[in-house]
Amino acid sequence: MKILFSISYYHPYVSGLTLAAARWAEDLARSGEAVSVLTMQYEKSLRMRERIHGVAVMRASWIAKVSKGFISLDWLIKSWRLAGTHDVTVINLPQFEGIIPAIAAKLQGKRVIAVYHCELVLPHGWVNSVIQSLLEVSNFGSLWLADTVVTYTKDYARHSRLLGLLTRYGKRSVTAIVPPIPFLRKKKALTDSFRRRIGTPQIVIGVAARLAEEKGMEYLFQAIPRIQALMHTDRIKVVIAGQTDPVGEAMYKQRIMTLVRRYKKQVVFLGEIPPHKMGSFYAMIHVLVLPSVNSTEAFGMVQAEAMMAGIPVVASDLPGVRVPVLKTGMGMVVPPKDSTALAKAIVAIWKTPEMYTKQTRIVSNYFSATRSSNAFRRVVSGKLYENNN
Repeated sequence: MKILFSISYYHPYVSGLTLAAARWAEDLARSGEAVSVLTMQYEKSLRMRERIHGVAVMRASWIAKVSKGFISLDWLIKSWRLAGTHDVTVINLPQFEGIIPAIAAKLQGKRVIAVYHCELVLPHGWVNSVIQSLLEVSNFGSLWLADTVVTYTKDYARHSRLLGLLTRYGKRSVTAIVPPIPFLRKKKALTDSFRRRIGTPQIVIGVAARLAEEKGMEYLFQAIPRIQALMHTDRIKVVIAGQTDPVGEAMYKQRIMTLVRRYKKQVVFLGEIPPHKMGSFYAMIHVLVLPSVNSTEAFGMVQAEAMMAGIPVVASDLPGVRVPVLKTGMGMVVPPKDSTALAKAIVAIWKTPEMYTKQTRIVSNYFSATRSSNAFRRVVSGKLYENNN
């Protein structure tokens, strides 16, 4: 079978969306399928064609960039050609350009699968409101054309506006498949290197995220004084692993750096750590925090990685994001944008970590990458799949 993935950003760009899509694509390639990815040449230094872990990656040049989306004649041409030569096209949403390969595939009698990884919530402003409206029309069109729609959890599907419209008017169900989460091994030398950079605090609070508005890092920074007061010490560190200059987040970075300067003794940026090395990051933290604020965060793959490493989590009480904690009991959920609740939860876990640490085997079974990939393979092959995520 020949399978085409449509996605705006791909390797070397790193986000939860790109990692999930790449892991599914690479697993299909390992199983013997012919897998291709159509993506954008978001940086001019990227090659137009290359093979990455068995996947043929083809990039389209673009004429103009609108927020995180692109206007591209090359995308139009390649979408028609590639959709016609593949049996199945997988549209990874949100993606403004995804409607083009979706239409191309349907017109040529091919099957379409839409994976709704998350929603995109842009900052306030009339320009962003127009962009978001156009994006939602495009995304809904891709969902409507799809023969099968996939998202990570039933919780997220129930609370998503677009998926709700689809199930109400499209008279179809949404398949829930947890994204593939590999078990990450730690290397003592790398963990020790991280520890040398942060010193010897009483508590190390980890964040694994891009410096992006939906991640809500300001609420964690604002929780620092409260954590210090509850612990009666200033020996705390908030250690952040992730991109510090992600696409489209320049204004947010300017805003957040004011808080960073205020708490410069407590905040450490380690920069982007390759995904396969994140096990060494989790090994040196006491708790991982996901202070996400909106539905752009739909699951939080990093919290599943942390749990598999035996690290408890504090996560925002958002659809999809709360599922890993509620399913495993490895942490606490708190209201979004609530610094006081964040501080109390972090300190509670630090005081009694044994209450939030479960058997790794149980956690690994729930987040099994093999189980996820097998489920996705069934969907791609046209078979029904149902679970309780």
